[in-house]
Amino acid sequence: MSWYRDWEKHAWEQRVSRTLGIDVSAKDFRWTAPYQFHADQVEIRDPETHAILGCVGGIDGMMKTQGWSVILDAPAIDGEQLDRGIDVLHDWFLCRPQTSSQLLAMAIPNGMTIHHGLHKTALHRIDIVFRPSERVSAIQAKWQLEGQPFGEVSLHISREHSSEDSTTRMELSSPSTWLPCSIAEDRFPFLQWMGQGAKFRGVVQYRESRRTWDAMLAGEVQDLDLGGMTSSIGSALQGTGALVLKDLHVRDGRILKATGDFRSQAGRANRKWLQRVAEILKMPALWEADSGDALPIDQTGFEFALDPSGIRLVGTLPSPNDWPPIAARLGSSSLCANGALVPVSQMVQALQRDEGNGAWLAQVLPLPESNSIERRESATSSLRFRLSRNAGRDTPQ
Repeated sequence: MSWYRDWEKHAWEQRVSRTLGIDVSAKDFRWTAPYQFHADQVEIRDPETHAILGCVGGIDGMMKTQGWSVILDAPAIDGEQLDRGIDVLHDWFLCRPQTSSQLLAMAIPNGMTIHHGLHKTALHRIDIVFRPSERVSAIQAKWQLEGQPFGEVSLHISREHSSEDSTTRMELSSPSTWLPCSIAEDRFPFLQWMGQGAKFRGVVQYRESRRTWDAMLAGEVQDLDLGGMTSSIGSALQGTGALVLKDLHVRDGRILKATGDFRSQAGRANRKWLQRVAEILKMPALWEADSGDALPIDQTGFEFALDPSGIRLVGTLPSPNDWPPIAARLGSSSLCANGALVPVSQMVQALQRDEGNGAWLAQVLPLPESNSIERRESATSSLRFRLSRNAGRDTPQ
């Protein structure tokens, strides 16, 4: 009878909604065998705003005592609502001690698309497991990205339920798959500066409690838009670059430590700005006379180490024996970096606009510390400094 099928559909929708904290509705629902069901044209909505978070063409599932297992067909997610959907799952499923909900295993063998306006991201071979409990709730997921069939991305999110200090932990591991940085720019707006083509592979660890949050990253970023990265200073650099992060630690939006190396080829730099940076950061340079307002960037390469004691830059490009290590080749000009320690305050001065406006840098860079010279000198001892000897007539000054 139709009224009974409507009752079954409504009961199923309510059960899924209570478990995940999102509003779920299906055009049709039916039992196909004992403990097995099929749902057609399923919509997922925000429980507060009722905005559509995504839709699923069909769901086949099995319900047993220990939990559910479901297979989703052709799910599509609204990228503009993705951040909100993650918040709903976090606040409802992860942050509430679960005493009655059961394990939910979800498979999406034919893939899922995330739509961002005219762009879309396709994920394949997706497996997700929801593990509720009274003490710790967790979500585990793994998938492949379209066009990269030989790499797997894994995500693990857990929430400890404690009256003293409930903590959410997340680890994203993508050792060989390139992930578009733009997919997370709604949650982290600064990623917009990197450009639409920027991509990351590596490991991200994140921890959030009531009082603080920490993030640690190690990996590579390619196709950085240097114009976007320097947009706050009039896009003083143009071109694309690549960044290797050996260790990046951020707490409550402020960098505590960062080590790695940067490289780029084929671009342009504002001569006046670059000369100002070289002077403030104690970078020896050899400037071509009358080269105009813009310098061609043939190649850059340098290691960096940043912490509360300051920043050190060491060039990694080949250089003559009597030169300091070269960090940038700019046509007939050269910029060197010999590992001199530069205080954070001078770094802010170098990277702000001529007329000021370095407050945002002061908010994200490490807080300077008043330690001894000996401790500051040893803070980045892992870098190999190649200091110049016997400076010749053409050695950069």
